[in-house]
Amino acid sequence: MGAIRKPLDPPSREQTAFLERAIEQYGKATYNFAYRLTRNEADARDLTQDAFIRVYRAWRSFVPGTSFLSWIYRIVTNLYRDELRRKKGRFQEEIPEDNAPQEFGGERPLAVNPIDEYVEGQLSEPLSRSLGMLSPDQRQVVILADIEEYSYQEIAEIMGCSIGTVRSRLHRARALLRRLVQKQQSQAQ
Repeated sequence: MGAIRKPLDPPSREQTAFLERAIEQYGKATYNFAYRLTRNEADARDLTQDAFIRVYRAWRSFVPGTSFLSWIYRIVTNLYRDELRRKKGRFQEEIPEDNAPQEFGGERPLAVNPIDEYVEGQLSEPLSRSLGMLSPDQRQVVILADIEEYSYQEIAEIMGCSIGTVRSRLHRARALLRRLVQKQQSQAQ
């Protein structure tokens, strides 16, 4: 027979309040970050929900005085990477290497998405489209550095790598993004 499981303790008021405050204050930013990574509304919702479940379970491990947003972005990043690894064998299209652009065939969602409208309003069309062509890791480092404006140290903590790796990935991603934007602009003319 298997081991006897002890029933989970009911959530404390403090734990529930922590989660409610976190969702209220950081839910939208977490969803937007997840959406920028996944580029899919349903996946972003699932990723956000999974991240807040992790927050709920590990709420005592959050260190007061540190950045909650960095903590939850790290959780989202790890969940996203796990999902990419799981899905890698199930899709015909391979996940690109760190330096390879990802092609989406110019497909656009049929429904209008408020986040798409916001991003397109903030970013030029060629930049927005080019950002979507980057690999997930490249897109993430550009989003964290240039859109979310995190420091290299914070990005390293979120992505679970060294500052040198962040600098290297960001340099390569920006160079590729620049080439992709120039290509988009020349095709538009």
